[in-house]
Amino acid sequence: MQEREYALKSFKSGKTPILVATDVAARGLDIPHVSHVINFDLPNDIDDYVHRIGRTGRAGKSGLATAFFNENNASLARPLADLMQEANQEVPDWLTRYASRAYGGGGGRNRRGGGRFGGRDFRRDSSYNRGQDYYGGGNSGGGGAGGGYGGGGGYGGPGVSSAWD
Repeated sequence: MQEREYALKSFKSGKTPILVATDVAARGLDIPHVSHVINFDLPNDIDDYVHRIGRTGRAGKSGLATAFFNENNASLARPLADLMQEANQEVPDWLTRYASRAYGGGGGRNRRGGGRFGGRDFRRDSSYNRGQDYYGGGNSGGGGAGGGYGGGGGYGGPGVSSAWD
């Protein structure tokens, strides 16, 4: 059995509780019971993001999606903020600021560049303004975005607490 199939079988059976995957796992694989997807490297367009977080919240269950965002993801800011708003999710202030910038639009299929892992860790950054919210860090250019997916056709659903609490 190939390594990929073995890893998938082990994850699906529950033997392995965590699966680290490339974008290949975002489409075409039926993996039930995924409760949390973490995007260390955001995709180049919003449709790919939706497919990635769609691994959670299958069969009417809710799930959680967490994304690491940095200045290299700026062109995804507006479509991501729009998507979160459309899904009745709280849009953090830092993402709203990115989305309102001229270069914060786009995120379409032909966008070049894209997400690259490498945001700043504000917990250890001495220049970080402690008065700002943890997830945004003012004008620092990075943060984390999260939202639930599933339940009633939307993201999160009733009773899901905000990722920003």
